[in-house]
Amino acid sequence: MDPNPPRRARGRARGGHPPPNQIGQPRGPPPNQIGQPRGPPPNQSGQPHGARPVQAPPSRPQARNMPSQSGPQSVEQVTSGLGNLKTEDALIPIGRGAVRGRQPIENIYYRIERPESSTSSDGKIGKGGQDIQLTSNYFPITTYTDWSLYQYRVDFNPIQDKINVQRGLLSSHKELLGAYIFDGSMLFSSKKYIPNTLELTSKRNFDDEIVIITVKFIQIIEKGDHSSIQIFNLLIRKALMNLNLSLVGRNYYDEKAKINIPKHRLQLWPGYETTIGMYDSGLLLRSEISTKIMREETVLDFLKDCADNRNRDPQWMVKFKMGVIGSTVLTRYNNQTYRIDDVDENSNTQSTFKKKDGSSISYIDYYREKHKINLSNHQQPMLVSKKKKSFKIEGDESELVYLVPELCTLTGLTQKMRDNRFLMADLAVYTRVGPSERIGKYNSFINRILDTPKSAESLSQWNLTLSNKLVTFNGRVLTQETLQGNQIKYPAGNTADWTTSLRSAPMFTCAEIKRWAVLGPQSNGGQVRQFVKTLLTVAKKMSFNLPPPEIVDLDISNMRPYLTTLDQVINRMNPSFILCIINRNDHYHVLKRQLSIDRAVPSQVVLMRQIEKNNMSVCTKIAIQINCKLGGAPWRVVIPEKNMMIVGFDVCHDKQNKNKSYGALVATMNDSHTAYFSCVQPHESGQELSSYFAMSIAKALNKYRSKNKTLPNSIIIYRDGVGDGQLSYVHRTEVDMVKKTCKDFYGEKKVGMAFIIVKKRISTRFFCSNPKNYQNPPPGTVIDNTVTDPTMYDFYLISQNVTQGTVTPTHYNVIVDTLNETTATNITPGIMQKLTYKLTHMYYNWSGTVRVPAPCQLAHKLAFLTGQSLQNPANPGLEDLLYFL
Repeated sequence: MDPNPPRRARGRARGGHPPPNQIGQPRGPPPNQIGQPRGPPPNQSGQPHGARPVQAPPSRPQARNMPSQSGPQSVEQVTSGLGNLKTEDALIPIGRGAVRGRQPIENIYYRIERPESSTSSDGKIGKGGQDIQLTSNYFPITTYTDWSLYQYRVDFNPIQDKINVQRGLLSSHKELLGAYIFDGSMLFSSKKYIPNTLELTSKRNFDDEIVIITVKFIQIIEKGDHSSIQIFNLLIRKALMNLNLSLVGRNYYDEKAKINIPKHRLQLWPGYETTIGMYDSGLLLRSEISTKIMREETVLDFLKDCADNRNRDPQWMVKFKMGVIGSTVLTRYNNQTYRIDDVDENSNTQSTFKKKDGSSISYIDYYREKHKINLSNHQQPMLVSKKKKSFKIEGDESELVYLVPELCTLTGLTQKMRDNRFLMADLAVYTRVGPSERIGKYNSFINRILDTPKSAESLSQWNLTLSNKLVTFNGRVLTQETLQGNQIKYPAGNTADWTTSLRSAPMFTCAEIKRWAVLGPQSNGGQVRQFVKTLLTVAKKMSFNLPPPEIVDLDISNMRPYLTTLDQVINRMNPSFILCIINRNDHYHVLKRQLSIDRAVPSQVVLMRQIEKNNMSVCTKIAIQINCKLGGAPWRVVIPEKNMMIVGFDVCHDKQNKNKSYGALVATMNDSHTAYFSCVQPHESGQELSSYFAMSIAKALNKYRSKNKTLPNSIIIYRDGVGDGQLSYVHRTEVDMVKKTCKDFYGEKKVGMAFIIVKKRISTRFFCSNPKNYQNPPPGTVIDNTVTDPTMYDFYLISQNVTQGTVTPTHYNVIVDTLNETTATNITPGIMQKLTYKLTHMYYNWSGTVRVPAPCQLAHKLAFLTGQSLQNPANPGLEDLLYFL
């Protein structure tokens, strides 16, 4: 047996586009016929961008060129050292969604050791609060295979790049192979084949070509191995294949049950997401309903709309490319999804390419012969999608796929659609599914699997038995928080919304303002002045002394004179604050860039329709914003521990440049956690984010020391923007670098630290257990048992109140916790949960709780606005984050 078999990508069926004529040749027209296909330029090493050599991981990440001093260093020394720091042989690249491809199943599985604080007699289960019975979208697996599985590698000669063809060739040997699972590269069976390498012969049905199949033994997968869980997931997907569902991307959808919305030319395809995993209560199947939004508009329709404006808009092709590149399309003839990476104007459907036999054929003829489709437009430019290959050639892991615009249906929603509140309201009727309706869909799904003979048979062959009852267990509802203003306290409320209490309560701290200006439309001058009057009245009730502003009337429909007037106002009166009124959403970023970068004046931008409402709620929120952006704080929650710095970090991607991302860090600077330091760093796709993260921590520590004359005793880091496949990378590299940074500042002195992964994109849902009327759990609900991971210190928290649809919890995973080494309070799992809930009350853009701790939400906002508004975002230099927002 070969101890080191070569790794192969799983040859997923792509289908619907011409096959390559030889290994390594891009699909689509060759260069000598339509011009050189455009791809990414080579980097300095000569390898294409994105090609990553696979290396063996070291026993622990090593850092190079780091200063080895025992005493504290200055921030300049630390950042200089971090600039040369390397993450060495990290196997997983950083950035959310970086690891999304299907990987070969291996027994090598990296598990993070649980922090000692969660290994006491109570483990990670917290105390306090009121018990509540909950139901979740998990079905117990009552029986499953208790014997070993055998893993084999399958090769086809000649190579077959379509998984349906591969499965057909294997199926002719059912009697020999017995029950097996095949994923396109690996075969799993309960049967040990003799000899270790089998050579089988099959004949292709459509051309009678003889294909040699080599089945080679790789390894034995024992019960309890992580790989066995992955095999269970393959089994459940095999069962889904028998439900007459359409595989679109990675999930299955029911095309027959689609919902048409002709008013907006949209279709909604209901579908299912499934995952089998090992949890605290045993093996469970998580099921979640999913909806795929299909637009009836094809890419050709969009191209025609852009071309119709060619006389008025000479940049119509640029507009078309911006609208298409980066989007996901569906080819209906094979239900495959593709991400569009380029538009090749030098090719069209009349261009030709070479088939396997060496003959040339045009796209028009190919689709007519292969799919019986007659293309209506022969001049449409071809779309280019970069797809992973089913085999590797010299380190290149991608190939170019050429697609016909006429055959590509656009999916998802554009930003313009999302801004259309009427469209979103119509969609919400179908997508915002309430608790009782959602429970009904879960039950229908599991019964459909159990009642479909082929699906039930595929599970019974492997002794996999699913329960048709959702799992139930106890959670806890934390005590309602009390908020503090200036010498006054008030409850957050059962719905975690304290807007009404805030209107008559003095804010915790109020900033002083001498001069400020309001720029509004001349045509609505009366409404603007009435709004200002209401704003001053509301501010006074909250003990915020807001003097009357200078009101400047102008035409707000044209940005050029608006910016000119803005400059004149700043030069003339040097205001402490500016409130700008606009009537178009796209003017927001223009003004924010001007007032955040070019002139750097704290500002608030308000839509005219909000001014017209002139209600107390809007005025309350604007008064709070003005106070915050000038350094005040409307409220606080009590966090008893002193000298603690709480950090939030998130990553957002630039919508204009998909290869660029922004990592933003926000850190609290005082014991009330109402003052912030912030910084943001850009990084290109493929760059390691760890050194930037460590540099930002160094800057935050330096600022904390300068403000408080001491370093914090403890640090809590909430790290957002981490995908499922990146946990080991974060633990091996980012945590290690943060520890090295702390050592540079603290020397031999200890500092307690907690590093918490925050996950919002999850499929787990919770419901109050009442079969007659399921409801969303109340804010403050914590789940730390039954459906949590037995190998992790993790918990779920529902911090928001939801009146429509189903609430989505947030998942927290504490991967490092040494807080008790330096804190005065013993930080138990219960206190960690309560602290996290407290921090969801501290986001000042909303007088209610948010889904994640406030530093995390602020970091997300900073990274997002940097990517949207700023073209030179290296570091805005804004220490007061709320000033920027």
